[in-house]
Amino acid sequence: MNDVQKLLDETPMSRAQWTAVAIIGLLSALDGYDVLAMTFAAPGVSKEFGIDKAELGIALSSGLAGMALGSFFVAPLGDRYGRRFVVLFSLVLMGVGMLMSAFAGSVATLSGWRIFTGIGIGALIPVIAPLAAEFANSQHRRFAMAVMSVGYPLGGTLGGLAAAALLQHFSWHIIFLIGAGAALLLLAASLLWLPEPPAFLLAKRPTNALDKLNDFLRRCGKPPVSSLPAPAALLKSASSYAEIFGPSRRADTISITAVNVLFMTSVYYILSWMPQLVADIGHSASFATLASAMAACAGVVASLALGIWGKFIPLRWLVVCQTTGLAAAIVAFGLASHGVAVLLMLAALVGTFLYTSILGLYSAIVETFDPDVRSTGVGFVMGAGRIGAAITPAVAGALFQAGMGRESVSAVLSLGALMAAGIMI
Repeated sequence: MNDVQKLLDETPMSRAQWTAVAIIGLLSALDGYDVLAMTFAAPGVSKEFGIDKAELGIALSSGLAGMALGSFFVAPLGDRYGRRFVVLFSLVLMGVGMLMSAFAGSVATLSGWRIFTGIGIGALIPVIAPLAAEFANSQHRRFAMAVMSVGYPLGGTLGGLAAAALLQHFSWHIIFLIGAGAALLLLAASLLWLPEPPAFLLAKRPTNALDKLNDFLRRCGKPPVSSLPAPAALLKSASSYAEIFGPSRRADTISITAVNVLFMTSVYYILSWMPQLVADIGHSASFATLASAMAACAGVVASLALGIWGKFIPLRWLVVCQTTGLAAAIVAFGLASHGVAVLLMLAALVGTFLYTSILGLYSAIVETFDPDVRSTGVGFVMGAGRIGAAITPAVAGALFQAGMGRESVSAVLSLGALMAAGIMI
């Protein structure tokens, strides 16, 4: 394995490798769109079904609960059956779930299909994050991670802009139909151009592993190998939770999990409630969605800049600065008045800190775990974060229902990002 990995690390990346990285970026964009789909649809859903904020909070949380299930129970299959298998399975779940969400006739039915969709979403990111690193050579590995990370806000940006335009002419159902169509297209692209990475083939040796490895090498313009390496040279193939909580990994697993859980409480408060917060002070559903899109657009620009120059910044302090900035930006957005320019400027500020924080934290999570347990470890950390994310919109809805204003709720739920920074320090 060392010879094959050394060959891939030290030689220029081929068109096949760049294509795989591009598909990973698009998969991340789909994840970003699907996560925000319910947020884009929230004002229309609330109006059509006549629900209050507490009920809307539960609907917003349903997809996030599914994401936790996907991260905990589906993502670890990537260490056993392969990253490609999990990607394809996740896309099927996402496509079916989005399609059925478009035809939901009640909030309960919609929430059920959002859980179903969320399982696919939750499994996808913990698997494509390792894929981005495994397809790249050593020179471009950081950039490949940046492409994967940038895809998330890019999906939110393009999806939000499309939603803002389409919601002026169509109902909220169009949001989910777009997601279903995108999942179908990416399923076809992944079947054609997203092979299993060499690291898995060498570690697990599935049926015809040598043929599959040589097929990948030929796609990359590399010479084939005559045999698989000796077992002693293979990566350790453990994938159980016992491994990530073993004596050598327990402290790191617990620490990075705590950081992610706290961080996600702030992230998913503002992601889930931003359009509603804007609508509550008198703006249209279309403008409310545009504010979310502005946040994502700023996140794309900032993340690209960070992908190019961020390698010169120590990862820990990058995460600390960005999460602290996010906490401050959430408080400022909660205090914002009716002014259009001020709202859009603060939305951009929130997006800048939010998405660059995600980029830095995802890099930290991936680097915490060795390749042999990376899908399991990343899946667990992100699954725990999804639990915090799933609870947060409902908690925010309950706080609003209890009479707290947008200023107070924003201040309370910004504390998660601030405490995450404290643990990183």
